[in-house]
Amino acid sequence: MKTEGIMRYSCTYPACMAFIVAMLLLVGLPACVSFQKPFIEEDPQMVALQQALDRIEKLNTTNQQKVEEIYNRVFALQARLDGLEATLSKLAHRPAPQPAVIIPPPETKVKVKQAPEKPVPAPKLKKAREPLKRSPQGQYQNAYEAYAKHRYNEAMALFKRFLQQYPKHDLADNAQYWIGEIYYDLGDYSNAILAFKKVVSHYADRSKAPDALLKIGYSYVALDDPVNARIYLKRVIRNYPFSEAEAKARAKLKELENL
Repeated sequence: MKTEGIMRYSCTYPACMAFIVAMLLLVGLPACVSFQKPFIEEDPQMVALQQALDRIEKLNTTNQQKVEEIYNRVFALQARLDGLEATLSKLAHRPAPQPAVIIPPPETKVKVKQAPEKPVPAPKLKKAREPLKRSPQGQYQNAYEAYAKHRYNEAMALFKRFLQQYPKHDLADNAQYWIGEIYYDLGDYSNAILAFKKVVSHYADRSKAPDALLKIGYSYVALDDPVNARIYLKRVIRNYPFSEAEAKARAKLKELENL
């Protein structure tokens, strides 16, 4: 009896253990699956990868549609091109139209009436001298032209009138300087010195001041006064260096040293 009970127990124990293991597997496997599934779905890298794949699929679909549209357009253009080539070939085989012959009308002689010749009026003679210009520049120009033509009395009067009317004009120093030149050309060196000194005293900052100071030295040389001549020539060198008057003053001083 004991032996049979032991044998029965030994036969049923493995079966029971197998049954228990099977039951545990059946109960635990769904739990494991349900436990791992959310873990896979909630992985951010996997989610991002899946989203990227979805976008790539959409782009591929869109690109395929665009490629198909381009192919359709190319086929349509090719068809139009074939039609144009056929039309051109037909036009090329047509005979060229002949130009119409234009018959010129008969020539008709037209009499042209010649207009009577009008008498050509005689040219008006200009006056010997043009009237004085009213502007300051015009008056100065008239005075200088008279000086250039050696009409010294007329030039002197015009320059003095200009200075009386426009003593502060930009050309006032020039007018006073040419008065001194008129005296110098006439050999009146004393009045030339007085006229040139007015340029130096009244218009020291003007362009004619260096030349006026130089001509004072020349006038003293002409009056045989080398002492005053050297004084004014040296003033030119000291007051107006690097000017044309300064070079002429140096040359004149060398001449005086050789005397």
